[in-house]
Amino acid sequence: MKKFFLLLAAFVCVTCIAQKAFKPVTTALKAKNYKEALQQISKLRKDSLYKDDVKLCVYAVEAQRGLNDAENMKIYLKQTYDTLSFFSTTYEVVKEAIRLDSIEKEKFKAEDKKPKQTKFVVENLHRYYPNIQAAVRFFYKKNNAEETMKYARMYLDVPGTEIGKSAALTPKSVESNAAMYLVSAFENKNYAEVHRYESKARNSQSFHFKVIDDLAYTAQAENDSIAYVNLLTEGWNEYPDSRTFFLRLADFYNQQGNYQKVICLSEKQLAHDSTDITAYFAQCMAYFNKKDYKACIRSAKNMLSIDSVNADAHYYIGASLMGEIDAMAVPNKASSAMYRKFLAEQQQFYKKAEKELETFRSLAPQAKLQWAPLLYKVYLALNRGKKFAEIEQLMEQ
Repeated sequence: MKKFFLLLAAFVCVTCIAQKAFKPVTTALKAKNYKEALQQISKLRKDSLYKDDVKLCVYAVEAQRGLNDAENMKIYLKQTYDTLSFFSTTYEVVKEAIRLDSIEKEKFKAEDKKPKQTKFVVENLHRYYPNIQAAVRFFYKKNNAEETMKYARMYLDVPGTEIGKSAALTPKSVESNAAMYLVSAFENKNYAEVHRYESKARNSQSFHFKVIDDLAYTAQAENDSIAYVNLLTEGWNEYPDSRTFFLRLADFYNQQGNYQKVICLSEKQLAHDSTDITAYFAQCMAYFNKKDYKACIRSAKNMLSIDSVNADAHYYIGASLMGEIDAMAVPNKASSAMYRKFLAEQQQFYKKAEKELETFRSLAPQAKLQWAPLLYKVYLALNRGKKFAEIEQLMEQ
């Protein structure tokens, strides 16, 4: 009996100490000074004795709820309100409610007792959790990747927790929220997080193009060439009109030296749209790299039939003509008629190249590294004195 009274006295003593410690919090809550209450809670939580105190968690929920309800009332009355405060306190209510549930269950499990605050937690989740989705969309539209990820993760994860299941939380637009998380993670270059909700994000209809696009760029950043090609192929098959996926796929195979693959891809794209200038451009690159200059010129002329002032087309025609000149077989005897014919033919090629490359220069003056070296050779071969001097000076700059 004596032992019992000693334990009871100790319990009463601890309770009295806690009540005294909590006095500034309860006083602030009664006065509706919720910010002050939160400051006092923060101070108390630095003490290991109160860090995981159930009652303090309840007070924290009440304080955050008080701040949120104040902003909500302004919205109802159509007054100016603090959007950031509204969403941040919404987040904190849900976070504190989950913390309360976790701490209480852990404590009561050890004591083999049933939690007392479950109803309180569930009520708060039902009331405040739905607004987390609004926060996700708000921060996504503001291009705030960090905050979008923070709110989206809460929105997507909470329903799967034990208390989320007990509360029967039913998130809406799971796929869209997962997609916004993925896009935001990509914007932050947080590639590991891009994959967190990938399977859900892929099912988003409204974000599907962006999801595939960002997943492809992520695969490229992760040096996963197989995934990169697969994603680009998937995107191209689903969105052949966008040209984005086709061009990147063609560029990938060009860099790999697989020019025939680029030509095949281009032919497939042209079968879908015979006026797709980007497909002809890809063909030009591939044929030029293969040194199939005649085929490159044909593709470039097809580009010009669609766009008469296409700078790239003029470049590829001019550069291909220069390539054909380099590939010409020089006759063995310099005095022969064959050699004279060779020189005349060479001069004609230079003149044709001159016309194309000067047009390219006028259309793309910023591309000096492309047209200057070629025009240098042309002007030298055709003995264009003033033009040669001008291009020589340009190349020295």
